[in-house]
Formats: sequence, C-alpha cells, structure tokens
Amino acid sequence: MSILNGSDQGAVQYTEVRNLTTTTLGMYSVAIGGTGAISSSNNFATVNWGAGLKYLKVEVDLNGGSNFVSAGTTQLLSVPYALYAANATAGADGKSAYQIWLDAGNTGSQTDFLNSLKVTAQSVSGDLGGTFPSPSVVKIQGVSISAIPPSAGQVLQFNGTNWIPTALPATTGADVVTSQPDIISLTNASGAALKNLSINLKPGTAGAILMTDVNQQIKWQSATETGLVKGKVAEVSFSALDNGTTKIPANDVAKAKITVPGAQVGNSVFLSNAADETEYSIITSWVSGPNEVSIRLANYQPIPVDITGRQYKLLLIQN
Repeated sequence: MSILNGSDQGAVQYTEVRNLTTTTLGMYSVAIGGTGAISSSNNFATVNWGAGLKYLKVEVDLNGGSNFVSAGTTQLLSVPYALYAANATAGADGKSAYQIWLDAGNTGSQTDFLNSLKVTAQSVSGDLGGTFPSPSVVKIQGVSISAIPPSAGQVLQFNGTNWIPTALPATTGADVVTSQPDIISLTNASGAALKNLSINLKPGTAGAILMTDVNQQIKWQSATETGLVKGKVAEVSFSALDNGTTKIPANDVAKAKITVPGAQVGNSVFLSNAADETEYSIITSWVSGPNEVSIRLANYQPIPVDITGRQYKLLLIQN
C-alpha cells in the first residue's frame, strides 16, 4: 500500500507491505501507518497532508510473494486530513469575557468586571433576620423573640407582645381536703402543673365500690347504685324426681324441685352437671317460688338415667 502525492500517478510518499487474511467474503481491514507492517519505505509521520491531494494505491500478490498486481488507486478524502489539524495555522483569537461584558453596555476595568461576578450578601425576610448565608430566627409566627438569653429550664412564653424566656410554675401544692368523705373533686388551677397525685380515702361501707358518678366525681357506691348484681354458686343434689323415682325414663323428661335459700321469682338461675356427664343433653332451671328452684331434665338416651348420687352446680343471680 502506497500514499501517492497529487494524483493517482503521483510520487510515492510512503509505502508499506503487510500479510493479510481476508474474510470468506474477500474483505480485510488495516490501519495504514500502524503496527504490523512487514516492511515500509519513508516515514508515515512525515507525510505532508497539507500539500496537495493524496491517493492510496493498493497492490496484491495472492501467493504471498513480491509480484504485486494493482488492486486500484483511490483518492483520500476528509478523514485523513484531520492529521493536518496538528500543524494547521492558528485562527483568530475570540473575544474575552471582559470584552463581552463591555459589549453588553457595561463600563469599568477588569477589576470592576470581576467584582460584578461576586455574590453579595442578600437580606432575608419573614421570621428570619440578618443576611444569607447566616441568618437568625428573630420571630415566631410574626411575633418578635426577646433578645434576653434564656436560663436552664426556661421556655418561651408569649406575654401578649413578645416571646420571652419564662420559668415553668412550681409543681408542689397543698393537700386536697374535702368535707364529704365519700366524694373527691379536684380542680386544676390555671397555669398550675398537675403531676403526681396521692389520695388517701376513708373506707366506704361493706361491699361498696370506688367509681365515678354521673358528675364525674370519685365516690364509694353500693352494688345497687352501680347497677351491678351479686350471685351465689353452690353444689346441689336431689334424691327424687316428681315421678316418685330417681330415674329419668328413656327418651323422656322429668322434673324436680330443690330449696335454694334467698331465691326470689325473677332471679336468674343456671344449673349444670358438676362432673362431665352426658347421659342426657338438656337441663333447664328457673326460680318457681321463694327459696325454690324448679329443674327439668331431658333424657335423649334409649335407656333410663339414674340421678342417685349426682352433684350439680347451681348459679343464682340476684338482680
């Protein structure tokens, strides 16, 4: 491969020989002037790309010898001429930033121009005071903050005009005394801090419960006042049914009555087996008279059930 000057028949300015292998399509690529040449003449770096046209001549010996046959000559166009840029004549200087500043209508020296580029302190507004980059908070919600430095434990308090450092009110106070031993009413004075509260109560009546009443006062209240109920739990048994025996017939029901002191009509009563017994599946009970509870036992077994010796738990709720 040779670089020719001026025309496709021009003088040789550079030549190199390479061993190349083509692709199956007969194509190859090579960087002329690069490494890998078997031999070369002249120096590729000395080619004067700025003087005249340049042509590339390619010759080939398919047998790998020195009997070269021309494969064509073509003119080198734009890209190779980029090598000329390293030796090109420098262009005219562009305008300086200072000159552009002057052309924009400004006047002054270069020092004036440089000073114009500096960022000056900017004032702030709103709740801030001073200038950036170090403003200070001088207001809260538009209300000025006092310049008095605060002491330990103080808080900012609005006095109607400014925010001022203020100490918290004392947390100690006098004992609470009431003329009604069963009622306590506490009132928190304006500005006072309510912290620990200790209350010593006089005992209420037997069975009373400490609760708040409808006026939100703490008060001893009886079970009747609270609407609560009291009940009795007992184990009971009975030796005979209303059929005169101790057996519940197969697939049938039987009744019995037992005495429960304190039971009154209207009370609720619940009865269940004391042990895990499943011979019959339903037990129904109710207060049928003063101190009297009636029981209905349903036997769904195909054989009679004997109640002898059986214990039952009874819960009586006195409303």
